[in-house]
Amino acid sequence: MVLLTLFPLVLSLSTGCRSRVVQLQTAGAQPSTCSTQPLTAEALFEGAKPGVAVVRSNSMEGSAFVVSHTQSATFLVTNSHVVAGSTSVTLKWSDGNQQEASVVGNAGAASPQADLALIQVQGVRGRALVLKSTPPNVGADVVAIGAPQGLEFSLTRGVVSSLRDNGQIIQIDAPINPGNSGGPILDNSGCVVGIATFKLDQSEGLNFAVSSTLIESFLRSSIGGGAGSPVTSSPLTAVTPPPTNRSGNSPSMPFSSPTTSTNCWFQESQGSTQLSPANCQIAVQSAPEGRLAFLLLDSRGSKRMIYLKPDKTAEVYYGGQRLDGEWLKDQDGDFQVELPSEVFAFTPPA
Repeated sequence: MVLLTLFPLVLSLSTGCRSRVVQLQTAGAQPSTCSTQPLTAEALFEGAKPGVAVVRSNSMEGSAFVVSHTQSATFLVTNSHVVAGSTSVTLKWSDGNQQEASVVGNAGAASPQADLALIQVQGVRGRALVLKSTPPNVGADVVAIGAPQGLEFSLTRGVVSSLRDNGQIIQIDAPINPGNSGGPILDNSGCVVGIATFKLDQSEGLNFAVSSTLIESFLRSSIGGGAGSPVTSSPLTAVTPPPTNRSGNSPSMPFSSPTTSTNCWFQESQGSTQLSPANCQIAVQSAPEGRLAFLLLDSRGSKRMIYLKPDKTAEVYYGGQRLDGEWLKDQDGDFQVELPSEVFAFTPPA
C-alpha cells in the first residue's frame, strides 16, 4: 500500500495575510545557510540542541525548535497535536530553564501536512535553526532530536526512506516515538528538512515528518494581521446532534445510556465493553476515493483525524501515530471505530 498519497492538503497555505516571516527578523548572530561540508551526528546535536525545547501542554508532551527571533521574543514551531488545543504551554530548554509560552498559530491538524503550530516566548532564547529550501535526497543521512517517551534531548539517526505527497511528507527510518513530535529532522548540512510528526502503529522504521517547505509555507501564510496580532486557523464548530434513542446495544458491543447532547462515546478502559458518553466537536473533511473523513476534538482538547474507507477499514491519526482498525455504522446512524488500543463511536454531523 502506498502511504499518504491519499491525503489531500486540506489546509490552504495561502491566506492573504501579511507574512509573519518578514516580521520575524533575527536578533543576534546565527547561521543563515546550510553547511557545505557534511557534519557528524555529534556536531549536528551540539549545534542544534540550543534551539530545541521540550513542550508540555495540558495533555501532551512533545518537542519544538526555534525558527526566529525578534528583539524581544522567540518563535518556535511544533506539531498542532502537541499543543492539543491549548493557548499556552510550558517550554523546557536544554539548560534546564522553563518558561511559559503562548500558542500564536495553529494549522489545526486536519491532515498530517497541517499538523503545525507556532509558539511565542518572551525574550531572546536559543538558537534559530535554518529551514532547508530543497527536499532531501532519498538515502540521505538524517538525525532526529526530541524527547521520546520523556527522555529529553535525545538523538536518533537514520536515512530518508522516501518522499511522499510530492515531497510534502518525508519518510524516515530514524526512530521516533511519542515525545519526538514537533522536534527537528536535520540532514548532515545542519539544516532542518522536516518536523517529526507521526509513525505507523505496530511497525518498525516507518516514521514521517512534515517537510521544511511546508513549515516555511505555514510560517508565511497562516499567521497575519500585523505585528503582534497573530491569526490562528478557525476553530471547529460544535455540532449539536439530533436526539438519539440508542437502545444500549450496537452491532458489536453495548453502550452506556447517553444524554441527548452526547455525540461521541469512548471506552471506559482498555478491554472494557462499555463506552461512556461525551460531548465532542466534529467536523467533516474532504477526502478522495470514496472515503469518509472526520476531525474529532474531544473535551480534553485531543484531536483524532479519522478516515473511514469503503472496505470498512479505518485510519486514525491520534497522538502523533497512525492507528489502523475497522469501522461500522450502527442502527442509529453512528460510526463505531475499533482500533488495537481503543474503541470509540461518534455521531456524524448532519
